[in-house]
Amino acid sequence: MSGSTGKWREEQVLIICPGSQTTLAQMGCNELTPPQHRFPTRMFPDPEVEGQFRPFHTYKRPKTTASVKGEGEDDFDWVEDVDSLEGAIYPIQAGHIVHMEAFLAFLEHVHQALTTTYHNTPIMLMASPQWTKADCEVISRYVFEKTKTPALCLLHSGLATQYGLKWPNMTVVDVGFEKVDVTCVYEGRVVGHNDVGPGNVRDSEKADEERKRGISGGEFFTKRLMELLKEQGFDHEMAEQLKKSPVCEVLPYAAESKELMELPTEGGSATGSNGTATSSAAPTEGPKIVTTVVGADDDLGIDGDEKVVNEEGVLDVASLVVSGQTREFLAKQEKLKAEKAKAGRKGKGQETDAAAAAKARLPNSKRTKTIFHYEELVTEDVPVAPPAAPAPSASTPAENGVSKDVEMADSGAAPASSTDDAGTKPDEPAAKTGGEQAQPAADAAAPPAAAQPPAAAPATERISRRVRRDIEVGLERFLFADRKEIDRIVTTIYHTVQGIDEMYMRPSCWENLVFVGNGARIRGLKDNIMQTLQARHLISPSSATMFTSELPSNIGTPSGTGSQTPTGSFTGQLPTSSSVNPLLQAATTAASLGVPGGPQGQIVGADGQLQTSHHFHSQTPTNIKLATLPTYLAEWTKNGFEEAMFLGAQVAARLAFCIHNLDPAGLEAQRSMSFSRVDYNELGPKGIRSHSMLI
Repeated sequence: MSGSTGKWREEQVLIICPGSQTTLAQMGCNELTPPQHRFPTRMFPDPEVEGQFRPFHTYKRPKTTASVKGEGEDDFDWVEDVDSLEGAIYPIQAGHIVHMEAFLAFLEHVHQALTTTYHNTPIMLMASPQWTKADCEVISRYVFEKTKTPALCLLHSGLATQYGLKWPNMTVVDVGFEKVDVTCVYEGRVVGHNDVGPGNVRDSEKADEERKRGISGGEFFTKRLMELLKEQGFDHEMAEQLKKSPVCEVLPYAAESKELMELPTEGGSATGSNGTATSSAAPTEGPKIVTTVVGADDDLGIDGDEKVVNEEGVLDVASLVVSGQTREFLAKQEKLKAEKAKAGRKGKGQETDAAAAAKARLPNSKRTKTIFHYEELVTEDVPVAPPAAPAPSASTPAENGVSKDVEMADSGAAPASSTDDAGTKPDEPAAKTGGEQAQPAADAAAPPAAAQPPAAAPATERISRRVRRDIEVGLERFLFADRKEIDRIVTTIYHTVQGIDEMYMRPSCWENLVFVGNGARIRGLKDNIMQTLQARHLISPSSATMFTSELPSNIGTPSGTGSQTPTGSFTGQLPTSSSVNPLLQAATTAASLGVPGGPQGQIVGADGQLQTSHHFHSQTPTNIKLATLPTYLAEWTKNGFEEAMFLGAQVAARLAFCIHNLDPAGLEAQRSMSFSRVDYNELGPKGIRSHSMLI
């Protein structure tokens, strides 16, 4: 047994959660807070050493003295451009590691950025379900040989979510950048997994168009927005910002509608069952664009009213108080109220103002058009005025009609004799000669104007400024939620849960669904998925008569009068529920009737002892709902639990590395959670299969 198990403090543990686009990392797990560091998951080839990688794009830039020395190899500097994406390599695609060398270099970059010591920093690394055993072995070998870490723990992303949300049984739906993972966890063990990704993407360069269209997750919805708004000039960045904005949402599931959603019409109401407002109702004219330059003190150009009044017109008092502009806001509201009262007294335009006010109070889902605020960072080279030359002293004598300022110039030549229309030299200050003309001899000795050195290029300074554009968008902000894509996610969830071999595990997984991943932040997406699941796969309580064949023998069948009252001799207490018919629950679970049932079903054995049976009758779900999220972590409640896998990694790191004073059984369980250096020297890289938290 390793003697170093559980000997680390909480602030010594390094936690890394890689993703396709962003990697979450933090040094220490003593405070259960959202991640402190976010690294872009990309690397760049090293232009100097082949096979090496750098965290930023690097290019050559000539030195300022290159024109004097010549253009040799020593006259250039290597410069890192932290904003450039030229030549970027993304080692993770749809959960798969497609470039192992770049990924290992990225892990070393994160380790060097957050740690100062190599010998006393255990690593908690979250693993994607798509990582193979060979991938885990290569990672463990590299970590132990390059970072000199004392211990490594690989944690399954589904188990990490379970540790973060405390439920022992759950179904984790991870909506990532290009994939959707569905993982069923029962009592700390992965019992089912499936994904909606493109499958094997290691040969993505040779994949056909169908394979490329097979991506799922947040990137699919972004590309769908780009396709819908292509005629309006939307690029990827604009579509990404629109997807993340509050005006873009997935409407609730409507089974009776043609589009399976109720799209708004011009009158402010939603479409009916005939589905008249389809994609053709989207505005065909170009977008109305208003560009605004945002200053440093402009707070992204958002007005005060937009900050303190939400889209339903409700005043956010907390934001108003924090902003410190309460008096200004109240004065503005009083002014608007007085203007409306004055217009009402005149009796003209009252109905128009009322209609406009009613339209402004409509929620986003009832508006056919709305304004999208797009912000971009524009970098420009602005000329900088050269510093003013100091004026020469009036007492300085001139030699041969030429001042000393001219003699000390780089060229050593006198100024040209060209004059303007007024007969004076255009570039000659009046203070030099006191308003008198130069001597003719000096003019004759001056070289021609063509021999003068070229004027120096004006100095420029690169500045960046934020620019906001107000773009009017229509129904495209609702139609991006492709029904085929949502159906793929729903079907994957259903097949994953129903594919669990032990049927008694399925109800617990159906009753605790959790949506994580930043793709789940799309407004209304998880609600639509839940509504689709309940509409298509949930058994209605009124369908109890179809289960009469599975009723226990000591329960009477329903009578022919239409009532669902048992007429047999059974006098036991039937389970009651506000949403499920008692007979249906008795027929499908038989949990409290003294017969084999679910995991709570108890039977009396031959020895008179109560025994728990694991037989279950249900073939389809009878209850589908979201899991209750914890409320005792204020920062996570404010941040959202879409990154709950990082919270679970913090909790698992405490259990694997920081728990002391355990009994022998607990020590052995803790030892199997992580892979120590002693075990690595004995077992080699293959020991990560048995000393990890991957299953």
